[in-house]
Amino acid sequence: MDALDAVLADLGASLDAVLLLEVAGDAVVQRLVARGAEQGRSDDTEETIRRRLEVYAEQTAPLVDVYEQRGLVRRVDGMASIDEVTAALLGALGAPEAR
Repeated sequence: MDALDAVLADLGASLDAVLLLEVAGDAVVQRLVARGAEQGRSDDTEETIRRRLEVYAEQTAPLVDVYEQRGLVRRVDGMASIDEVTAALLGALGAPEAR
């Protein structure tokens, strides 16, 4: 996170929001296994996906608290329909299309 802050500072930029799509772990696994089958992706096995989720929980998820403390996290229900998720993401970003 410090590295990202430094890069953004060098660019004269900052984060306005951090989008967090909330989806149940089992739903993520089911969706990605289905994607793997549909697209012939050998890396989308249940074992591999569950390992990715473990790595996320260990290495990335702790950053949510940091960005939450900064007031940047915008939570979106990733279990909703594609149209609803899209609208929620746009709304979280304050996009004109969502208003």
